[in-house]
Amino acid sequence: MKSFKIYIMVLCLLGAVSCTDLLDQEPISITHPDVFWDSQANAEQAVAGAYGLFKEAIMTQSNFLYWGEWTGMTFMNSRNWIVNYIEGSGNYVLAYRDASINWKNFYRAANWAYTIEQYVNDMPVEMFDSKTEKDRILGEAAFIRSLTYFYMARIWGDVPVVEQSIESSDQLISEDGYIVETPRVDELEVLDYALEAVNKSIGLLQYSTPGASNWAITANKASAEALKAHITLWYASRDNDNVEMIQQSIDATTAVINNSGASLIDYLNEGKDGFDEMCIGQSKTGLFEINISAEMNESFRLLQYDDNHTGLTLNYPVWQSVNTGISPYIDPDFYGNEMMATDADRSNDVRKDLFFYEYGTNADYSYLQKYSHSEQDPASEDAYAQFSESNILIFRLADMYLLRAEANARKGVSGPAISDLNTIRSKANVPDYTGGTDRESLMKAIFDERAIEFVGEAQSGYDRIRMDYYDGVPWVNQARNAKKGYFWPVHPSVISRNPSIIQTEYWRGKL
Repeated sequence: MKSFKIYIMVLCLLGAVSCTDLLDQEPISITHPDVFWDSQANAEQAVAGAYGLFKEAIMTQSNFLYWGEWTGMTFMNSRNWIVNYIEGSGNYVLAYRDASINWKNFYRAANWAYTIEQYVNDMPVEMFDSKTEKDRILGEAAFIRSLTYFYMARIWGDVPVVEQSIESSDQLISEDGYIVETPRVDELEVLDYALEAVNKSIGLLQYSTPGASNWAITANKASAEALKAHITLWYASRDNDNVEMIQQSIDATTAVINNSGASLIDYLNEGKDGFDEMCIGQSKTGLFEINISAEMNESFRLLQYDDNHTGLTLNYPVWQSVNTGISPYIDPDFYGNEMMATDADRSNDVRKDLFFYEYGTNADYSYLQKYSHSEQDPASEDAYAQFSESNILIFRLADMYLLRAEANARKGVSGPAISDLNTIRSKANVPDYTGGTDRESLMKAIFDERAIEFVGEAQSGYDRIRMDYYDGVPWVNQARNAKKGYFWPVHPSVISRNPSIIQTEYWRGKL
């Protein structure tokens, strides 16, 4: 990927990135704002660049899995020696993976999105096809800004909030010649900032429809409401079950469920066809996802190594032979596998056969199938010339039902919580929940459902923190959590460049 310098070059979704002209743009060089911010086409190109920068932030070295999947230790044991730093010891200081503890790519995406908002806001409506189109561009930029800060809050907790567009090095130097230092702010302030941005996005965007050309791969009103549901429930969990935030999460999830046009995949009746459509992307259940398409020249060759997420999740038969040294497998001793084995309700859960290859039959062969969709290069006779076709699912409709169930469980309203939980269970041939209606029992049931439903989608690590549920994560303890050891450390280079940044308490002296 090409390097990006703020306001000098925009990456357009790592190259050509979508099935529409809106995102199918070349990288652009900007010489002067009056030259560039003069048409809707250029504004569209800029938004494509913002999506591309967010995509780069989460896909670099498969970071989204390290941040949100391996930390959860639910089903997959990657057996990758770098992942063992997490699964084996809880040590997030990963050798040769500086990008995992460096937030710079997120700030690039957030700053570019903020820059778009500032300039597009000042562009006359006459430069656009309509005011609705101008609002859409502003709404998508605000969505990306909110999403990047939300990711940073979940990964690092306290982070700096930069409320200006950094376009010149002069902005980094004070009037008396000193380097401007921006400290970390409390995570609730970060969440307030993300919430302000997503509310702006919701107010500007319109609902879309499954089947639309940009469905789920660019933000619409439902995408923004899904993000708000996550932000507010995370906020509530970090603020003593903040009642207002819980209600906002319920309202946001309800709006998505009622108005998005999305529908759930019925795994029992739709089987592999429904599963494949969901994973390949832009399906009826998607709300926001990262598009991976060989047809649109934005895919990548499948590799058996840790530099892409397929290498960390796939094994035989995708690689034509079994690799038992570093390849992933479904660990029978991990939390999710024990849960599925001991819960009688899960005996006929169809997701075991849909989501995994030969689940429970051979540990060396069993692996996740959500990223197994690929396309063979027709011009190559090489059996390994396969290119990924599986999208990275960020938000989808099942997530909204289970977030709403969790929010109601936090309120002590068990009826609606169980109803939403059962809605998801029914799609996988799992009987209705008959366990306890107390908060602890419901939260475990919801966590378990999320663990199997979103396996491989980088949710369980964040679910652990939000739900304060660490059963099956052996290195977590009260003393570590008291020092926020569930957050990732800040890269030392960030601190050396900005001495106002203070390392998270747990990680002081460990880097």
